[in-house]
Amino acid sequence: MPWLQPSQPACVAIFLLIGLALAGCEQPTPPPAEATTVRAIPAQTTRLDNTATLTGQIQSRHESNLSFRIGGKLVERAVEIGQSVKVNDLLARLDDQDQRNSLRSAESEVSSAKAAVEQSRAQEERQRALLANGFTTRVQFDNAQRRYAQAQADLDSAEAKLRNAQDNLSYTELRADRDGVITGKAAEAGQVVMAGQMVVQLADPDAAEAVFQVPGASIRLEGNGALPPVEVRLVSDHSQVAEGTIREVSPGVDPVTRTYTIKVSLPNAPRTFLLGAAVTGRAKLPARPVVSLPASALFETIQGAPAVWVVAQPAATVSLRPVSILQFDTGTVTISKGLDDGELVVIGGVQKLRPGQKVAIAQGEGA
Repeated sequence: MPWLQPSQPACVAIFLLIGLALAGCEQPTPPPAEATTVRAIPAQTTRLDNTATLTGQIQSRHESNLSFRIGGKLVERAVEIGQSVKVNDLLARLDDQDQRNSLRSAESEVSSAKAAVEQSRAQEERQRALLANGFTTRVQFDNAQRRYAQAQADLDSAEAKLRNAQDNLSYTELRADRDGVITGKAAEAGQVVMAGQMVVQLADPDAAEAVFQVPGASIRLEGNGALPPVEVRLVSDHSQVAEGTIREVSPGVDPVTRTYTIKVSLPNAPRTFLLGAAVTGRAKLPARPVVSLPASALFETIQGAPAVWVVAQPAATVSLRPVSILQFDTGTVTISKGLDDGELVVIGGVQKLRPGQKVAIAQGEGA
C-alpha cells in the first residue's frame, strides 16, 4: 500500500499544534507583589505646656490610729471627734480588775521572795562561820550557798513579774502621745476590744497637707528637680490660698481607683485650712516636646511595649518603632519619645503590617 503524503496545509496545522503544546508546558511569570495600602500622616512635634487642676482634701501629715496594747472591756472613752487634747491626756480606759489582781499577786510573790532571800542569806553566813571554825562540812556550806543563789534568782523573777503587772495595769489607760485633735473613733463604752484594735484617731492640726488622687495618665513627675509648686485653694472660699510643694508621690497605683496619691506639704497654710476641708490644687507642668497621634496608630510589640509603624522614604517600607506614651485622651495618644518631626506614621491598617513590608499611602492621607 503506498504511503500517504500529507498536504502542505495539514503540515502547517500540525506544527502549530506542537508549538501550542510546548508553550503550555512553560511556567507563567508571576505578577509583581502589590503594596499594602495604608493611611499615614507625618509626625508633628508640638510643645505641651498645660496646667493640672485636681480636687483633694486637707489631712494631717502626722495622723495615727491609737489602740490599747492589751485586750479588754472598754469602760470609758473620754474624748469625741473634733476635741483637742494635750500630751498624756486620758483618751479611753479598760476594765482593770484582772490587771489589779495580777499586780497584787506579783507584789505578794516579791514579798515572799525577799523573805526567802533573807533566810537563805542568814543560813549561808552561819554556815560560812561554822566552816571557818571547823564545825560544819564543806558540802553543807555549798548547799547553803546554792539555796541563797536560788532565792536571789527567784526574787529577780518575781520583781520582773511585778514590773510586767504594773505595765499591764498602765496599759488599761489609753493616753495621747502628743498634742492634737481627735479625727476618728472606732469603739464605744461597753465594747470588748482586742489588742491593737483602733479606738481613736489622733492628728496634728499644725502639720496640714493637701492630699490628691491623681490619674496616672494625667500627670508625670520625673525627678525631684522637676516637681512643680502647687497652688492650693479652699473650695468653699477661693480667696484662701496657700502655696505648697509636692512631698510624696506614691510609687504604686491604687488597685480600686487606679490613681496615684500625691501629698503636698503646706508649711504656711492659713488657719482656715481645717482638717477634712476640700481644696483644689493647680500645678504648672514643665513644657516638653510631644507628638499627638490618633489612637489607631498604636501597636503592641511581642514584649507588650507600645510602638508605631514608621514609613521609610523613598523605599515606602515600614518598620516598627518603640515609643514612650505620655498620656491618653479621647481618641488620641500623646507620645513623648521615639518619633522625630516629619516622620511618616501609619494610622490605619497597622494590624496587617510586618517589618520591611512595602506599603502604598492612601491618597490624601500623608506626604
